[in-house]
Amino acid sequence: MKIFLVRTLLVFLSLNVQAQWYSRSFGVDNINDLNEVQLNYSLQKAKSFVKTGKILTFSGIGSFTLGTYLVVRGLDGWVFGDGNDSHLDEIVLGEMLILAGMGSVVVGVPFWIVGARRKSKIEIALIKFNTSSLKTLGQPEPLGLSLKINF
Repeated sequence: MKIFLVRTLLVFLSLNVQAQWYSRSFGVDNINDLNEVQLNYSLQKAKSFVKTGKILTFSGIGSFTLGTYLVVRGLDGWVFGDGNDSHLDEIVLGEMLILAGMGSVVVGVPFWIVGARRKSKIEIALIKFNTSSLKTLGQPEPLGLSLKINF
């Protein structure tokens, strides 16, 4: 019971530290205290987090699928084949690919989620500068009439 409580406390502490990324990076207590350059820099980092999470997740799914195929093929040859141990290497390789794929997905999904949340918070904070993520990428602003109301 003690180990469970300690682990739960450590998880909550790590979530609390991860939620305040702008405090560690820029030394402010509120995301609205960041300037436009800092927000644009953070937006690029958040986009790279999302990209890394997607790459890890999809490569993990592919590795898991390939590993499952190899295990099934190896078991089929081992059980219904000639009965020797020649298919054991294929089974072991498949199991290693399955474990690597599961690990990659376990790491990739949180990266993807954290990056997406940071990206949305940063884009909301960028609204006060009347800028968007399109403008930070160098895209021209659309032409037309607009009405700007400041409070």
